[in-house]
Amino acid sequence: MSEFTFSFNGEWKGGRAGKGHIRTEGIDNTVSIGAEMNGPGQGTNPDELLISAVATCYMMTLGIALDRQGLPYEKITVTSKGIVSDEGGLHFKEIIHYPATIIEKGTPRDTKEKILKAMEQAEKDCMIAKALKGNVQIYINPELKET
Repeated sequence: MSEFTFSFNGEWKGGRAGKGHIRTEGIDNTVSIGAEMNGPGQGTNPDELLISAVATCYMMTLGIALDRQGLPYEKITVTSKGIVSDEGGLHFKEIIHYPATIIEKGTPRDTKEKILKAMEQAEKDCMIAKALKGNVQIYINPELKET
């Protein structure tokens, strides 16, 4: 069994109009409440970080699965939207991924079907999505694009 540790350091000053700073191994950024939620909108915010984490995990998990299965593709693109609701207290209601796997024109039908299946499975295998399971609905609207 392996365990992995990730570290975070942060600081914050102020209330709703406040701002702070976060640091991890790969992030060094200002944070505040997003402008869409009546905050200052400086730097990033937890909502963007959460959707970025889920979408990045999905994208990487899919790439690993396609490689492991030997399925050919040129690249993966993902656009994601997070819906936050204040019904019953402010919370993430759902995340919708719009992934596209770019494949060569003329890719055989059975290969396309395997890629689409991998696109659906990647959401179930993503460790960040697993952490949100039961709290946030995650939907996938997969697409294959031929070049």
